This record gives sequence, C-alpha cells and structure tokens, in this order.
Amino acid sequence: MPRHRRGGFTLAELLGIIAILISVLLPTLTRAREASRRAACLSNLRSVMQMMNIYATENRQQITLGCAGDDYQTSYWVARGSPPDVRWPTWGPLYQAKLMKTPGILYCPSENRSYHMFNGDDNKWKPDDPTGNLNNGLRAAYFLRPMTADYRPVLWYSGTPPAGLGAAPPVDNKNFPSAKPFVYHPYPLLAKMKRAAIAADIFSNPMRIRQRHEKGINVAYSDGSAEWVERRAFDNDLPKTVRLYGMTTTQTNVPAFNTLITDNTGNTNNPIMQAVWEMLDRRGK
Repeated sequence: MPRHRRGGFTLAELLGIIAILISVLLPTLTRAREASRRAACLSNLRSVMQMMNIYATENRQQITLGCAGDDYQTSYWVARGSPPDVRWPTWGPLYQAKLMKTPGILYCPSENRSYHMFNGDDNKWKPDDPTGNLNNGLRAAYFLRPMTADYRPVLWYSGTPPAGLGAAPPVDNKNFPSAKPFVYHPYPLLAKMKRAAIAADIFSNPMRIRQRHEKGINVAYSDGSAEWVERRAFDNDLPKTVRLYGMTTTQTNVPAFNTLITDNTGNTNNPIMQAVWEMLDRRGK
C-alpha cells in the first residue's frame, strides 16, 4: 500500500519559505526604517531652528553662522582644539549660550560615520575638551549656513587664534591682517534672512547624500520650517553663475555638483557650495 505523507512542511521547506519571505519583506522593512529616520532627521532640524530662534531673541536678532577658515564645507564644527585653546566656531556659540540641552538634535540618525555621530567613537560629546576626537574636534552632523543672505561668508579662524584674539567671533581684515582676501562678516540678523536655508544634511559631495538618505537631504529654513529636497535638484537646479562671496565679481561656468569627489578639496569648491545654498534658498521662497 502507498504510504501517505503527513500534513505540514519539512524543515528544509520551512526554511525555504522563510528565506523567500525575508527576501520579499526586507526591502520594505529597510525603506520603512529609513523613512522613520528621515522623519526624525526632519524633526531634529526643526528643533535646531527653535534653538536658533531662542539665540536670536537673546542676542538682538543675531544668529551664529559661518564656516572654519575659508572652506564652505567645514561648517559643522561645535568645538576644536585642546585646553586652554579650545575654540567654539559655527555651532559652538549655541553650546556656549547653554542652548544645547539635548545635543542629539545636531545628529542625523541615518549617519554612519563615527565622526559625525552623537558620541561616536571619533566624536565623543565633550565640547569643553574635544581632545582625542578625530583631529581634536567635535562635529555636528548638519551643515550650518556659511554665509549671510547675500552670500557674504562668515569665516571663523581655523587655527590657534593670534594673541589677543581669543575665541572671539569672526573678525574683519583690519583686526586680522593675515587673513586671505575673503570678506569677513559679523553675525547676520535672523530678521534679514527672510526664508533662507540655515541648516541641512551634509552635502559635501554626492557620496555623502547617498550614504545618508540616498535620495535627497533635509533642510531647515529661517522661518522655522524644515523640508525634504530631492537629490535630482543638485543636478538640475543649481545656478551656473554665482556672485561669489557676495561681491560684484561673478563666477560663471560653476562646475556641476557631481564633479565633487571628496570632502578634502578646500575652498576651490566654494563656488559649487554657494550654488547649492542658492538653490536651497530659491526652493524655500
């Protein structure tokens, strides 16, 4: 007589079914997880703008913007150096004003580079003494706008300050004769920024965008809003001509965003960086 097979599946069959289900569900789960992280990032940037507005209220509408040295891609610092020469450029004044009670808002949950993660291996949260972090610095995970509404740079001294300068805010060429011929500018006023882009996911190069949210970046605006900007805008909407450093001299034929290869190429990439901020500003209006 033929033997009848009992109902149910063998272990091998069950494992095969589970593998199929995982292959079907994993992309959906991955997308859902990234959607959640992207929403948390957007919430962080809204909180950043609340913090910026408090700073403006307490400081005659001034807001702390800028980049270290003359490189627009270094606008993410909270602290640099070792005691007694610790400096707090860019994001740093917000910490000094005791407004960073929840510093985690400065960090995107999709970031996987330890030196841009909150309490990452290379980025321990110790603003008063960042010694031991990568390059003895403490980084945020968001770009801060490196210029005013009319694109004049706000430049923080990148090395050990000259005698008497201390950890002062950006200074002009009269007080800093060794400066390169860039226009140093005091803090801008929030009321003058209209609806300008103030902070954003780091966009040093295309790889940085792919590595974080893949298809775009989150951006915070001076009116307190935060919005998603698609990656294709970096290819299709960047201006080809910029009035670099807010001066009357224009630079034409600004290179395409996808020509950026690494983060460490210095101020030669400032025209592209300014073009990105101009594109973000236009999208905000």
